[in-house]
Amino acid sequence: MTALAGSISRRADELFSAYQHDIHRRTDRLFAGLMAFQWLLGIVFALRVSPLTWAGAESSMHLHVRAAVILGGVISIFPAMLGLFRPGLVSTRYVIAVAQMLMGALLIHLTGGRIETHFHVFGSLAFLAFYRDWRVLIPATIVVALDHMLRGLFWPQSVYGVLVASEWRWVEHAAWVAFEDLFLVVACLRSVAELRQTAERTAALEHEVRTRQEAEDEMAELVDELKVTQRQAEIATRAKSEFLASMSHELRTPLNAIILYSELLQEEAKGNDAASIPDLQRIQFSGKHLLDLINGILDLSKIEAGKMGLELGRFDVKRVIDELADSVSSLVQKNCNTLTVKCHANVGMMHGDLTKTRQILLNLLSNAAKFTTEGSITIEVQRIKRGGADQIEFSVADTGVGMTEEQSRIVFEPFTQADVTTTRKYGGTGLGLAIVSRFCELMGGTIAVQSKLGHGSRFAVRLPAEMANAMTTELFQSAGAA
Repeated sequence: MTALAGSISRRADELFSAYQHDIHRRTDRLFAGLMAFQWLLGIVFALRVSPLTWAGAESSMHLHVRAAVILGGVISIFPAMLGLFRPGLVSTRYVIAVAQMLMGALLIHLTGGRIETHFHVFGSLAFLAFYRDWRVLIPATIVVALDHMLRGLFWPQSVYGVLVASEWRWVEHAAWVAFEDLFLVVACLRSVAELRQTAERTAALEHEVRTRQEAEDEMAELVDELKVTQRQAEIATRAKSEFLASMSHELRTPLNAIILYSELLQEEAKGNDAASIPDLQRIQFSGKHLLDLINGILDLSKIEAGKMGLELGRFDVKRVIDELADSVSSLVQKNCNTLTVKCHANVGMMHGDLTKTRQILLNLLSNAAKFTTEGSITIEVQRIKRGGADQIEFSVADTGVGMTEEQSRIVFEPFTQADVTTTRKYGGTGLGLAIVSRFCELMGGTIAVQSKLGHGSRFAVRLPAEMANAMTTELFQSAGAA
């Protein structure tokens, strides 16, 4: 924080110096033109206003007037050249300050000390304040005071317009000049303070803009890196899915052979070697379990690789539910559970993928039967409206072990179950609900779960009642892009 403040302060000092230098340069050039104008004005005064010297009936220009015109050139040319060729230097503005007051003294002399010309002094001080440097007023004030004092003593008519003047009259004039200096000094100090504030604000703004640009550049670089990483991740994910799909397909063939041969060996063992039947049954069970796992991986890989499509058709929802209830009855009764089917009369027909819809419900009912003992399982189906379109809602509720909130949040992730003890006690691969969730997304539907540990679970699936071919194509493409 200290380093940051120091950096902004240094930048503010640089800007403040640049602002001051620019003001000094512009003011120097202003006075370069003003000097030339005043010199010409002095010549006009000498020709039009200055008194003439008379010799009888004839008059001629006074020698002092000619000297004053020449002196005006001497006073004006040097500071004007400095203002043009050396603007912004400290010495230049001090020379200009002295020359400006000397030019005022000359104009007062040329007009014979007229009081109106004395206002040139006050105007010159105001112009000098354009430098916003109160120090230039000091030599200017000294020159005015000395001029009025010396000429007041030796030549009062050239400065006061009278032959005899009070020896202290110059003090009065100097006092009025000092009085104006007081206001001009205050104005210069305020102007410099405002200039400093402007420099500080500009420095802070520049730092903010620079910081924002750097942040935007860093953000752009980060976005580019993330895009590259995302592309690499997508390529890796697609390669993984394609590999799994290919390997799963290759593994299913020998597994099916193992399961088939185990069944044949069991048939032969019934009459010859009954003692080997339990071992053969274990082989068959393990083979089927591994086949289910491979089938799940294959389905999940196809979805992730964008190779899973929909086969749409029209079917009677109630009839499908009745068939499912008959299919899982033995599985439900295995743990002494009861199955209740509630199919509302308004369900009617559905246009969708029958195979995937049946697989979704079969997985949910199988899970409910597996995690419920001596309890009840309820499947309820109804037609509802969401967003102006008909949907079919399938809900499967049980009174089983239930889940915690944390477990409910991750239950649809692949290879995820409640915990290690659940896997050890109930078995399973953790792919069933993940596939159910992917199938719901593929068909434009949703799945949600409500569960409480020790009080069972309720899974609610909502699928469009009418899946159009256009929707199928769009879902297929979006799944492929994912």
